[in-house]
Amino acid sequence: MRSRYTKAIDQKTTDLLRELKLLSVPVDVEAVARKLGAEVVYGDLEDDMSGFLLREKKIIKIAVNKLHHPNRQRFTIAHECGHLYLHSDQGDRLWVDKAYSTIFYRDSSSSSGDKLAEIQANQFAAGLLMPEVLLKDCLGKELSDVDISRLALRFRVSEQAMTLRLLSMGMLAAA
Repeated sequence: MRSRYTKAIDQKTTDLLRELKLLSVPVDVEAVARKLGAEVVYGDLEDDMSGFLLREKKIIKIAVNKLHHPNRQRFTIAHECGHLYLHSDQGDRLWVDKAYSTIFYRDSSSSSGDKLAEIQANQFAAGLLMPEVLLKDCLGKELSDVDISRLALRFRVSEQAMTLRLLSMGMLAAA
């Protein structure tokens, strides 16, 4: 199984949150997006599309599917912030058309983690929403399903996202 956790990206998210003075539970992900220069807009998108990042000249917008669960919306914003923060200088590999705009889609291909940029954006989102330093402050020695559920509620993420984050950090043993 491919590890989805990288210390370097995790450190970048923690450093960014400290720099922006937003290292608290739950992370104000919309404030992070604004401080990175993006406007967050909610709209009617195809059901299988969580959102996208649009960069066109000096305009940066993160579009989010308004019909999705608030936890999914938070992850989508964090994922698009990952592209904005990590991939703005990656050139043609991520640009749809340099002359017009750059679009990074968050859809089923990104959640499968097949593309490196999508894997990195997912790692960034996990680190942004569930910073290791804040998780460690909240954790006891052993975790139960109830603890994971409480942590997910506190950090405003899904139980699945919390479980994956704890597994990837080695803080939870695989069943």
